[in-house]
Amino acid sequence: MFVTTSRLYKRHLSEYFCKLPSRTVLLELGVYHGHTTAVLAAMFQQVISIDIEKSYLRVAAAHTKHHSNIVFLTADLMVGNWQMFASSGIKVVVVDANHRYEYVRADAHNALFYLPELEYMVFDDFGHEVGVQRTVNELQRDGILTDCLGIGQGWNGSRWQFRNWDESTGESFMSWTDKSEGIICRRGHTLTASSAQQFLDQRFYIYSQPLGKLCPAGIFRLLPDGRLETSIWGAGTWMKAVEPAGPDSERRDALLLELPGMAPGPIELLFNSPRSAFVLSRMGLTKSDWFGIRDHFVFEPFQLATRQFDD
Repeated sequence: MFVTTSRLYKRHLSEYFCKLPSRTVLLELGVYHGHTTAVLAAMFQQVISIDIEKSYLRVAAAHTKHHSNIVFLTADLMVGNWQMFASSGIKVVVVDANHRYEYVRADAHNALFYLPELEYMVFDDFGHEVGVQRTVNELQRDGILTDCLGIGQGWNGSRWQFRNWDESTGESFMSWTDKSEGIICRRGHTLTASSAQQFLDQRFYIYSQPLGKLCPAGIFRLLPDGRLETSIWGAGTWMKAVEPAGPDSERRDALLLELPGMAPGPIELLFNSPRSAFVLSRMGLTKSDWFGIRDHFVFEPFQLATRQFDD
């Protein structure tokens, strides 16, 4: 199957990881039909495999029925409770779910933050998925991932051909790349709580307080260069709020916004602990005027409900 990993990719995985102690737990994000899962189950003591599509898991379970060390779970990784894996002793994570940048970045950051025993991360489709490349490059730049090694097709820098497709039309075509099919990295610096849920370049739905209806008033997007883009309030800027001095001072995870289209003066943005939501208040006032939340959390109840319909 062209959508699964190559034989060379699987061989490189075995050459790299079979040197580890036999009692090693692996978390696989994205299963599809379980072809790679079967190989992983032959290498690791325990494999926890997650996919959002129940139909994929049914096929994967049938394909791997001779392995008794695989646990299949249905979950939406963007909004799921990663804390449930914290005590599982997971040392290796394979990231192979949704390849869009915001999803790959969220999977990587959640794994690095919530899995204290994590030592290795594997990313599939590094060679031709921009979202995967961008995530790995950012984590390497910050020293969070180190000693990265290419695996699979193109592991030695040679060009190789893969089947690509046009998302808008669904048509497939052949493309070339000189980047490796996959990449294995070791864990470097510890990911801090402030970066566990990156807020940059993410879409937040904004609701007027008190909440009277479910329809959002607008959309925020905080860009890395300090710019703030909105859907109805025009452009603005943001900067980190100055933390109060002194050991007894209350530390607040906050930003200061300048958005004339919303308010004439500075606006304080105060995050919740995972930075998945915030409240907005005009400076000097204790009452919050607006509430913002990541778009994925808004979609979650609808996604859960639609999956309850028969196929």
